[in-house]
Amino acid sequence: MTETTPSPDSPTIAQHVVEALRLAGCGSLYCLPGVQNDDFFDTLFDADDITPIVTRHEQGAAYMAFGAAQVTGRPAACSVVPGPGLLNAGAALTSAYWANARVLALVGEIPTFARGKAFGLLHELPDQHAVLGQLTKHAALLDDPEHAVADLQVALDQVSGGRPRPVSVEVPVNRWRSHADGALAAPGPIGPTIDEEALDRAVSAIRSAERPLIFVGGGAQDASAEVQELAELLQAPVTTRRMGHGVVPTGHPLFAHVTMGHRLWENADVVIGIGSRMEWPLLQWGTDDDQTIIKIDIDAAELDRHGVGTIGVAGDAAEVCRLLVDAFAADGRRPDRTDEVASLRHQFEEERARLQPQLAYLAAIRDVLPDDGVLVEDVTQLGFASHLGFDFRGPRTFLSSGAAGTLGAGYAHALGAQHAVQPTGRKVVAVCGDGGFLFTGSELATAVQHGINLVAIVVADGAYGNVKRMQQQKFGDDRTIASTLRNPDFAAYARSFGAVGMNAADPDEVRSCLDEAFSLDQPVIIEVAAGPMPDPWPLLIRPRVRGVR
Repeated sequence: MTETTPSPDSPTIAQHVVEALRLAGCGSLYCLPGVQNDDFFDTLFDADDITPIVTRHEQGAAYMAFGAAQVTGRPAACSVVPGPGLLNAGAALTSAYWANARVLALVGEIPTFARGKAFGLLHELPDQHAVLGQLTKHAALLDDPEHAVADLQVALDQVSGGRPRPVSVEVPVNRWRSHADGALAAPGPIGPTIDEEALDRAVSAIRSAERPLIFVGGGAQDASAEVQELAELLQAPVTTRRMGHGVVPTGHPLFAHVTMGHRLWENADVVIGIGSRMEWPLLQWGTDDDQTIIKIDIDAAELDRHGVGTIGVAGDAAEVCRLLVDAFAADGRRPDRTDEVASLRHQFEEERARLQPQLAYLAAIRDVLPDDGVLVEDVTQLGFASHLGFDFRGPRTFLSSGAAGTLGAGYAHALGAQHAVQPTGRKVVAVCGDGGFLFTGSELATAVQHGINLVAIVVADGAYGNVKRMQQQKFGDDRTIASTLRNPDFAAYARSFGAVGMNAADPDEVRSCLDEAFSLDQPVIIEVAAGPMPDPWPLLIRPRVRGVR
């Protein structure tokens, strides 16, 4: 095969990458520049339609891209240097991987001649490409100008289509200025063709069901109307563990919190999983031959990952649900089950009433946060309780790191979300603990510098509260270790950056602080003094009720 030399009149790889950002719809780039990426940023200087948002840590850049992608459902991009820059961003890429976010990570790399040689060059990893292969659904390496545009096109298509997950593009320092023939096209569609036979099997199973249950996840966030119509037609309660919050509003008469879902699971003859890995019920609650599992997912690998004989329909959640609605429309609405759900809800609300003051704080937030406002949880007591006690009113109004469970993501995660939706007037509230907040609290500087008016609540109990409570429960009150914290004055900390710092002592004060904070055009930190809080986990982790698996 004869190699060809790209024309010197062709765009450089850096110019192609900037065009890829443009075609992906990324008007912002969350970034921390460095020497391996200098030539790229020099090219970006001339791109008036792409704004660099410089952060104070690579994790901040990647978490901001994660938040922006998750709240919009569209690609968002970050850029970091190789080696430690990538590793700093790694937790955010892991979060985006498990929480289904279209993050495009632009990562520098050492020169092509040195890759794999273990010379110990600045920022070298022995095999950076292998690391990225573990953090993304697709990792592109633009080390050959002859193939660079084709490889970049695949990355562009992957980040824009198929299962939402991060995609990386690595460029060695000596390749940014290399010319590369070809031109990028708008992202092409990626996704499975719906298997009509599988769809027919799903329709047949649902038609024979007497007690169907719907389990939604993050993959159903853009199928809210279709899921709700299907649920009402089938009179199937809808439950979720975490990532599906807002797909069906919690106030809907067929919505069932996860504790209620556990009770419904026990007698459900058909469960329709929509955009959910369903690992929580399948691993914890069990299944048996008297229960049929149907899974609808754009990722065919998820259809029967647990080997329970699932009827799997690979496809976009909204499209497949629309086909199911069409299939059952002529049957008419099934017998009403809302009284059954209401009875379970009453029982559940009595059980969760002990989660105070968490429920009171969540109610205060809900009173002030607009219906389209966004709640972003960090791994914290108030965040855990929100799964059980917050009133979610629409899709993409709850952001979480999901299965990754990345403590400390909250502030920067929410900052990216606020930046993405701020032009529309939507409000974002981050709920952080005192321990987690300081992981990315330095991004207050980013908020002030770029005018990102995020409101964050920092609940200060002087501990990694969940860790400390678990230690007390397992080993005794006198055997807690490495879980107590000495904190700064968080309100003063905020003011030192030029942000607004407030203090609240109870839910009523949180309500009034939030009301004031939303009227300001500034970043705000509300410090809430708190003590130990009741354990929400008994309402979340439920025993096996079916089968022997």
